[in-house]
Formats: sequence, C-alpha cells, structure tokens
Amino acid sequence: MIALAVPLILLSSLAQTPAPAPRDLVARALAAMGGETAVRGLRGSAVAFYQATFALGQEETPASPPRANLTIGQQVTDYAGNRALITTEGRNPTGAVIKFRRVIAGSIGMLETDGVPAPDSPSQVANIERFIRRTPERLLITALDNPAALRALPARRWRDESLDGIRYAAGLDTLDLYFDRRSGLPVLTETLTDDPVLGDRVTRTAFTRWQDAGGVLFPRQIDTEVNNRLQTHPVATAVSTNPELPDTMFAIPDSIAARAQRSNTTPPVVVTLVELAPNVWRAEGGSHHSLIVDQGTRLLVVEAPLSAMRMEAMLDTLRSRFPGKPVGLVINTHHHWDHSGGLRAVLAAGVPVVTHARNVSFVRSIATARKTIRPDVLSRRLGPARPPLPAISAVEDSLVVGRGDGQVVAYRLPTAHAEGMLAVYVPSARILFQSDVVNAAPTPPAAGSAELVRFVKARGLAVERVAGGHGVVVPWADVERAATP
Repeated sequence: MIALAVPLILLSSLAQTPAPAPRDLVARALAAMGGETAVRGLRGSAVAFYQATFALGQEETPASPPRANLTIGQQVTDYAGNRALITTEGRNPTGAVIKFRRVIAGSIGMLETDGVPAPDSPSQVANIERFIRRTPERLLITALDNPAALRALPARRWRDESLDGIRYAAGLDTLDLYFDRRSGLPVLTETLTDDPVLGDRVTRTAFTRWQDAGGVLFPRQIDTEVNNRLQTHPVATAVSTNPELPDTMFAIPDSIAARAQRSNTTPPVVVTLVELAPNVWRAEGGSHHSLIVDQGTRLLVVEAPLSAMRMEAMLDTLRSRFPGKPVGLVINTHHHWDHSGGLRAVLAAGVPVVTHARNVSFVRSIATARKTIRPDVLSRRLGPARPPLPAISAVEDSLVVGRGDGQVVAYRLPTAHAEGMLAVYVPSARILFQSDVVNAAPTPPAAGSAELVRFVKARGLAVERVAGGHGVVVPWADVERAATP
C-alpha cells in the first residue's frame, strides 16, 4: 500500500504545479513544432487534402444528422503575401462532381466553378484570410510577437487530457488556445461568437496527427466542431513547405478584379424592392430573396433569410417604402439556417411567424437560444417574468392568409431537398414563391422543376411565374420545359 501511495502523491503534486506564463507556453509550442527560427522561416506551404464537410443547418429535418460533402484538393498559401490558391473537386449528395478554383490575393478573391470565373464574396475572402492567420504556424508567431495580447486561462480537461490555455485577444481574431502538457503542441482553439440561429456559437478546432514537413511539424488532421457537432474533417495527405510562389499562381484577371469587393466579415446589406405585380414585390439583394405582399392594413413577408442584419435591413426598407404599414406576418419556407437566420429578428420585432409543423420547435429554439455576445430584446425574455413570444403557428398541409388581391396560400411542398417545406402562392398575381427546389439562374434544374410541376398539378394552381428565394424570376413555361425528360 505504501508503494502505491508514492506515485499518487507525485501525481497530485504535478496537478498543482503552476502553469507556465502565456508567452512561455507559446515559445514551448514553437520549439515543439521545430523551433522558432524554422517556423519564422516559412514563406508558404502546399497541402494536399481530403475533407468531409458536414452540412450543419442543411439537414432533412431540424433533428436529422447532416449529410457529408466529400472533397479532395490542394491549398497553396503564401504567408508573406497573404495569398492563397485552393483547387478542389467535390462530390455533393446528388452525386454531381463540381470543380472549384479559388484565388485570394490583395484582399479580393475569384472563384471558378467548373471553369466559369466570378468574383468571390467579400465575406468568404475574409474567412479564408482569417483561416490563414489562425493556422498554428502563423498564429503562434503572431502571439509570440504580441505578449500584451496574451493572458492565462485555467487548465482544462479535454479528450481525457490536461491542457494549459491562453487567451489571444486580437479583435476579430480573439480566441482561446490550449496546449498539450506532454508535448507542448497546440491542440485546440476555441471561439465564442454570435450566430443568428444558435445564439452563442462555440467553435472548437482540434489539431492532431502532427508530422514533419521540411523541419516543421504540421497537424495532418484538423477537426472543427460547432456547438459540439462536427462540421469539417480535413486530413492532409501531403504537406510541403516553402514551395515556389510565382505571381502567376495568384493572378486574378482584371475583368474579375474590377468587380470584386474587398474582404469584409460583415459586408453592407442592401435590400431592393422589385415589383412583380400589383401589391407584390420581391425583396432582393445578394444571394437570398423574400416575397412581400401588401394585404391592405399590413404587409406579409415570405422568408427571413441569413441573419438579423439582413432582416433588419429589410424591415427598414419596408418601413421607408410603406410608412405606417407594419409587417404583420412572416412565413418561413423551411428550417435550413440560411433561410431561417432572420427569424430571431422577426420575433424580436414582435412579428408572428408561420412555418411547417415539423419546424415549430426549431423556430422556438431560435427565439429562446442563449445570446450573450449580441443580446437582443429576446434575451431579456428568458427571465422568470418574461412576456410571451409572438405566435409561432404551424402549417400541416395548407393555410390561406388574407383575401382579395392580397391573399396568399401556403402549401406543403413535397421535395427531396428537405422535409417540412412550404411554397407560397399568390392567386391574384399567379406567382409561386419557393426556395431551393428551383434556383433558376436562369435555366431551371430538371429534378427540382419536375417536383414543382407535380406539386402545381396536384394542387390545381394556375402559375405564370416562379419567384424563388434564390436566382431569377422565371416563366412557368420554362419550368415545365426543364421538367420534361
């Protein structure tokens, strides 16, 4: 018994050993990776990889597991020039193979999709630039050079290991960084940010399977979780350091550069009302759109996409265009996060929401999510004296809202895209609004068009145009042609 007591005492003593100072933890990590000099000497890297990306927020139902999109590719990164070339070949759940080539240089980006180039979105450019800054080989050097931005965190247990941690406070790059006590290597970063659906969003990125590449250790597996759900699982199959980085590799044609917007994590939101018929408009701007119907004493809105910022911009536009006429109801087509991200702002404004019966609990979870980074009026509803939420109503099969020229009818839309999908029909204008089943740009897809044709025939609707949550407004005849084998 005495012999067993000695190691227990030693373990207890080790557990109480004070953690090293924050900068010392960073310096030890750099030494473990190959040394500060070697890491500073990295001009760039080339990483071949395969990746499974789990489509969080795009599930069949809110409670379903996300599907994986599978990708193989290579990323070449120029650290000094803050440039990147990413080439990938992806296979999505439909089986289609899509090739992408993305170039980031000079704070703008170009994305080629199957050889067709276009300016990349400013938020995507900003995301990739942030990813480069947060790779261990870049993050540790920056942290070492900015000791005033570091402070110690309490030790924690993670994956059955004891970790020492620091907080690196650098504006949008603020994160918590944890180190393995045995190896000294960085194994985990964690950030807390605001999310339009989740409220407080905890993102953890784990670095494992460290291997040598030209004298510097690189993690060969990097897993990212969002609120404890796996989002991305990339595995590096080959890593080389200090590759040749000719300017031609990162060239963006002038025709693309002239239209590209500079990187921006929160690009300005501009919502434009495009009249489709008397009393009917589409609120357009960027990648997502909504339908607006004037019902006399109030406005009805179909779709609250993306974020609170987007929805607040739309509400401001409607207040300016229709002074004294409030938004009285919002219809949500389905639960996917890019189409439900504005619902919290809607409910915070006191506006009732209609959604499919499958999605009522999901919408309620958006309204009651803990939100401490950017608290809103709903955050104050979480106390014991909270007032009731605006009504969240369910549609099982169909719902008629209003009458006369402002009448709309919400129908359940059977589709492979998601369960619990609604389409909205405006009889007076013979306009059908739906999201994601037919994203016309401008040629409608065959599979979605066939689903829409079956739905319209089954319901006996007289449709002249389809105004979707994405893409352009298309004549119904185009949809019928696309559906014909």
